[in-house]
Amino acid sequence: MTHFKYLLTILVFIFYAHAYSQDNTFSKSDFTPPVDIPIYLSGTFGELRGNHFHTGIDIKTQGIIGKSILAIDDGWVSRIKVSTSGYGKALYITHPNGYLSVYGHLQMFNDTIQKVVVENQYEKESFEIQLFFEKNELPVKKGEIVAMSGNTGSSMGPHLHFEIRDLRSQNPLNPLLFNSIKINDYYRPKIKLLAIYPVNKSSIIDGKNDTVYFDISGWGENHKLKDNPTIKVSGSISFGIATYDLMNDIPNKNGVYSGKVYVDDNKVFDIKMDRLSFKTGRYINSLIDYSYYKKSKTRLIRTQVDTNNMFKNYVNVINNGIITIDDTLSHNIRFEISDAYDNFSSLNFSLVGIETSKEIKNEYKKKDGILFRYDNENNISEDGIIAEFPVNTFYQSFYFDYKKMKQDSTTYSSIYKLHNSFTPVHKYYDLRISFDSISDSLLSKAYIAYSEDGSDYYYSGGIIDGKTLKGKFRKLGYYKVMVDTIPPKISEGNFKEGIIVTNLGKLSIKISDPDSGIKSYRGYLNDNWILMEYDPKNELLVYNFDNNIGKGPSNFRLEVIDNSDNFSNYECSFIN
Repeated sequence: MTHFKYLLTILVFIFYAHAYSQDNTFSKSDFTPPVDIPIYLSGTFGELRGNHFHTGIDIKTQGIIGKSILAIDDGWVSRIKVSTSGYGKALYITHPNGYLSVYGHLQMFNDTIQKVVVENQYEKESFEIQLFFEKNELPVKKGEIVAMSGNTGSSMGPHLHFEIRDLRSQNPLNPLLFNSIKINDYYRPKIKLLAIYPVNKSSIIDGKNDTVYFDISGWGENHKLKDNPTIKVSGSISFGIATYDLMNDIPNKNGVYSGKVYVDDNKVFDIKMDRLSFKTGRYINSLIDYSYYKKSKTRLIRTQVDTNNMFKNYVNVINNGIITIDDTLSHNIRFEISDAYDNFSSLNFSLVGIETSKEIKNEYKKKDGILFRYDNENNISEDGIIAEFPVNTFYQSFYFDYKKMKQDSTTYSSIYKLHNSFTPVHKYYDLRISFDSISDSLLSKAYIAYSEDGSDYYYSGGIIDGKTLKGKFRKLGYYKVMVDTIPPKISEGNFKEGIIVTNLGKLSIKISDPDSGIKSYRGYLNDNWILMEYDPKNELLVYNFDNNIGKGPSNFRLEVIDNSDNFSNYECSFIN
């Protein structure tokens, strides 16, 4: 008899949502496209990103900034956010039909919107700003140019991040399910890699109690395991699979819209990426083989659903994605993946049941460490450290490996190994580390440093509380207390003392801080605050000439503070 428990495997290497679906339930709203150029995608809805699913689509802008961004329908600007990270400069438009459209990584807004933004930035003396508006304050018309495309925020190249959200729930919807987005896609998805996992110590896969990986060849409906191996199995197993989709005329490896799994022609799994919830986005780390991803940078989608996985996009899951083979028969496994244009691919292979053998290669080993139950509070409280993990911090129960190590020449505390970086953490946990030998003058410069493997450490925050540093964290690995006494570095930009800047149009200058990182900056012209845009990717500050720069001699002053309150100052006089 064969039992099944979820076979989510098939879904994606990146869940990239792809295009129009025949069975979508979204309104066929007559939206106009958000750009006036042919639409090609570099990222799709549901794509697997670091700790979250991609909640929109990324539209290529022909490798440049400055392409017109259009309102997809009548409505009003309800929110504007300007940030050095995330979506960078982002515009949110509310539409009367119950939807909200989002435009991210913009270079600038149209003149009307830009004026409002700049006025508020000067009023608050801050580049980073968030504004909210009522219905009649900033109305827009369908097809109106509302912004120009850019590369701001966490963008790694010029493009438009575009979303459509349900206004009532604020949940992102797959934009490719609306008639406004038309994309040529006649290519079938590609399946790359299959993993078969043992579920417990009794599971046997090809004579081993260990994960077995299979390369895949073929295309479309003819995907197959390389060399057509006979896979002999006994006990409970689960799967993982890597797959991607291609679109016409672009090299990008995009993901799929839906995935199904069949065992002996019985559907045991069905998933689709039609909508997402920001509340469940971090469950991506339970969906994928997190450990394999950290080691290989390849995301395998797991079929086994962890006990504490609350991701909502599973349409049909049987027995938590586990299949149990307890006979000596041959069982056909079929994975089906399709994009939203119904381009279809499949992988077929067989599992042959075997009688349970007492001889297992790589014999299952009992885990060492402290048993952490996912549904309990779990704490580490020893000399020098307190770590408090609330209920549901983890996706499943496991044995927690803890170790205290001697401090080295760079630290002001012992070094603490909290399990390993290959185990995902869902909730923030409280960490408190005791320090010693830090003088009062250095207290403000102390911070908790983190490392994945105990080699390279980076700033991770923390605040002083007596003789301890405390903070909230969401990673496992190595922690220690360090001190940063080195001020930020300010490098000369496109101007220097005494230069005539009339033809420059802007002032640019580089700032950096390799230890704790930049916390704040303030630029002044003749002692008046000026708006300087910060691009952390390029460590660049830019002041675009505006009405605040007058004719004649001017004095420029820049103040930069890092996260350890180290201060740097730069001054320069020039002539406009």
